[in-house]
Parts: sequence; C-alpha cells; structure tokens
Amino acid sequence: MKEFVPGPVRSAPSVHPLVGKFESQHVTQFLNQSFESEVARRKTLRRDRWFRLAHVSLGVGAFAALTVALLPDRSDLYFRVLQGVGVFGSGLALGYGIRAHQDRRSARRR
Repeated sequence: MKEFVPGPVRSAPSVHPLVGKFESQHVTQFLNQSFESEVARRKTLRRDRWFRLAHVSLGVGAFAALTVALLPDRSDLYFRVLQGVGVFGSGLALGYGIRAHQDRRSARRR
C-alpha cells in the first residue's frame, strides 16, 4: 500500500482579476438597478393582486346574479348552468395546477 505524500502547494490568486477594477460607483450603480428592479417587481405584484381581486369579485357577482335570476323559476336550467360552470372551472384549475407544477420542475432543473 502506498502512502500519500502531499506535493508542493501552488498559490493561486484568491480573487478574480476583474475584482480590482470595480469601483464604488459600480457598486452604487448595481445597488440602484437592483432597487429599481425590486420596486418594479413589487408594483407588478400589487397590480396582479388587484386584477385577481377584480376577477374573483366579478365571478362571485355573476354567480349571485345567476342564482337570483334563475333559481326561483327555472331551477333545472340553473343546475345545468351551474354544472357547466363547475366543469369549466375544474378544467381551468387543473390546467393551472399542471402549468404551475411544470414551472416548478423546470425551475428546479436550472
């Protein structure tokens, strides 16, 4: 069995050569761009929340109007429309879930 004998240790530069070329203005510029990007991302998220709230409110309002209009007189039509909306909503939710799952899987692979 051979013994391990360490060889000569090579010294390598511990930092990248470009690090010495960075100045404080570069760091400031990077931080400003990062801040602006974060502000834009937060604005987008806030706007998306309002759109989502508006869509849910419209859906609940349409469901309430449909219930008030059809349930007293035409309950058979109401239940058929409700069944169709349920099937459509289930398919929409399933498609959204599959897409979100695929996006998470592809993000993990990167």
